[in-house]
Amino acid sequence: MNNLTVALVTVVVIMSVVVWFDRRCLADLAQTPDSALRVFDRGTWALIIVLTFPIGPMLYLGYAKDRR
Repeated sequence: MNNLTVALVTVVVIMSVVVWFDRRCLADLAQTPDSALRVFDRGTWALIIVLTFPIGPMLYLGYAKDRR
């Protein structure tokens, strides 16, 4: 196999995982009621999730929801 092909397949796989994880977090954010969100509002959490991968989704999963 050509090195370029291996690199391209690797980038596609990594980007697929990034998109999948972001979509799962955004879907969870969409289903979470406003009263259960802590620290930031829904729009801010969405920007954090999308723009700061992988830290943003981890912050959302750890700190965004109220644990009741």
